Amino acid sequence: MGRIEKIVRAEGHLIDSGLMRQIFDIIIADQGSYDILDFSIGRNNDEYSSTRLKINAPDLTSINTILLKLSSVGCTVDQEEEVRLGAAPTDGVVPADFYSTTNHATSIRNGGEWLPVANIRMDGVIVVEQFSARVKKFRDVKKGDLVVLGLSGIKVQPEFVERDRDDFSFMSGDVSSERKVQLAVDRAAELIRDKSKKVAVVAGPVLVHTGGSADLARLISNGYIHALLSGNALAVHDIESHLYNTSLGIDSTTGRPVEMGHRNHLRAINEVRRAGSIVNLVEEGVLQDGVMHAVVKSGIPFSLAGSLRDDGPLPETITDMNQAQDDHFRILKDVDIVLMLSSMLHSIAVGNMIPARVLTICVDINPAVVTKLKDRGSLQTIGLVTDVGLFLRLLADRLLG
Repeated sequence: MGRIEKIVRAEGHLIDSGLMRQIFDIIIADQGSYDILDFSIGRNNDEYSSTRLKINAPDLTSINTILLKLSSVGCTVDQEEEVRLGAAPTDGVVPADFYSTTNHATSIRNGGEWLPVANIRMDGVIVVEQFSARVKKFRDVKKGDLVVLGLSGIKVQPEFVERDRDDFSFMSGDVSSERKVQLAVDRAAELIRDKSKKVAVVAGPVLVHTGGSADLARLISNGYIHALLSGNALAVHDIESHLYNTSLGIDSTTGRPVEMGHRNHLRAINEVRRAGSIVNLVEEGVLQDGVMHAVVKSGIPFSLAGSLRDDGPLPETITDMNQAQDDHFRILKDVDIVLMLSSMLHSIAVGNMIPARVLTICVDINPAVVTKLKDRGSLQTIGLVTDVGLFLRLLADRLLG
């Protein structure tokens, strides 16, 4: 049997975004070869480039592998095929040839028309319902749902680097702790200053230990943050620090251990459980400062996901992981910017839930964490290696004076 050929198209800022290099690398890595049939380069900042390639592969397996990988970077097969559908055999199970979604904007061709796919997130499946299509997690699929199969009739549209976009061009290379933090903060502030953009924060308890909670509270109280996602520990230690002036039993003023201070975070949990909720503790006037106080007073949504490590937990902490995922996803709808502050696991989880159009700013003192978060994102992901307390203080000062 001879080599198999397919013709694919790609469109966008192909050169600026490095997509042409990715396309060539994918083809060669899986024993393919290519011929460029035509290539048109955009002549200004708004005009896309486009290309049409003829791909050759030694067998059906190789060509399908190449096409699958190319679809994730926005290539489409050069024909107007209809999407293939298959019925889910039972709840939570889909046909074996299911299409696995990316975090890029996606459309499917059904009934001769291109339908946009709603609820875009990676690692889901596309379910078609009459005149609409949306992404579902496996556990949400119901028996009989029509699930998209294979690659036919699917169009993926990756985010592109805009030619005139220089907001973070100085940080677009490899992660480095030598970047000028103040310059990074200035650029971040320019984006966040636009209050029409919805900004969510994903944060870990180290934010409290490094003294960043007061500055995050200032940003929340002044309307710059619109949602908070975290775990049990951030809320516990934030409340501990403002009820007992300790963080992990260390005096927040002197930096010295407090006698029996190791139990203060348990005392904080006990106070919240006595009140019935964090909201009640604020309304009682017992909790008068801090991140959770600012969240409650500002009325912004928050979600705390539990883990095996949690003490308590707090009444608001969601210990069922499926429910926690759904709650996070609900809050993340329509966000424009996510600040990921020293919380690797929560940040990775959130990164899997948001479309590639969302700008993420990852801040951590550990370069390995920032690199891991950048590697899971898109061209919209920014990495900054610095102390999160310093970052928040500079950011709050820049925005609030």
